[in-house]
Amino acid sequence: MNNKYNHNSSIESQLKYIYRLQLIHLRLKYLNYIINIFPVFVLRFILFLQQKKIYLFFLTQRLKNKKQLLISNSNFKIYKNKLLQLLNIKSLTKQKIKKLEMDIEYNYIDFLLKKRKNLNKKKNLLINSIKIKQLKKYIMIKELLFKTKLINYKQKKEKINKKIIFLKEMENKIKQKINKNFLKRYKQIFPSGIGVVPVYKKIPFGTYILITQQKYYELLERKKIIIEEISGRILIDFYLANKENKNMKKILFNFY
Repeated sequence: MNNKYNHNSSIESQLKYIYRLQLIHLRLKYLNYIINIFPVFVLRFILFLQQKKIYLFFLTQRLKNKKQLLISNSNFKIYKNKLLQLLNIKSLTKQKIKKLEMDIEYNYIDFLLKKRKNLNKKKNLLINSIKIKQLKKYIMIKELLFKTKLINYKQKKEKINKKIIFLKEMENKIKQKINKNFLKRYKQIFPSGIGVVPVYKKIPFGTYILITQQKYYELLERKKIIIEEISGRILIDFYLANKENKNMKKILFNFY
């Protein structure tokens, strides 16, 4: 099974190329995700902003209605005039004086209660006014941040698209250097998971299942391709994988 992958290039070179290919595919996957996720973010933000603006409109209208109602209910002249009329009555009998005292007391208490209620309403209106101002400020800041993000995204998108083109060209070049059967094995696994897995001290990354000591020695020798029996993934020793990570770092990430 291992011999069918042997060709003119060394096994170590094949492992390097297949691992580089996987690094490129992972990076392409991430870059495409960044490009595709931003329109979703834009749509969500627009909906979020619309909800905030609707809420702001609702608060503004409610405040306006409450102000009008407060103005219409805060005419204390009626109570004052009524009290003055009661106090200005001269010709009174004893019974009428008693009734008058009760009327004055009642109207005066009613006047005080309504005045207190009115002050509480004014206090609530002030709190709502502050809340509306804060919400307006919040919406304005969010809109400014969104515009800034949009400008930055457009600039980054151009660089990302250039990087995607560059990586795809590199991908095609690497594919030509890999044995067809080896590449086929990799393609069968990669779309649904990692196709090439580094192994450190007999443990493949992402699993707790140890490989045999014999297989681990063969892996370190890099003289033949080692396939994990359960998942069918291609195994590469940690040291070679780490070296390729360092070699590919600038190529994959240096474009912002």
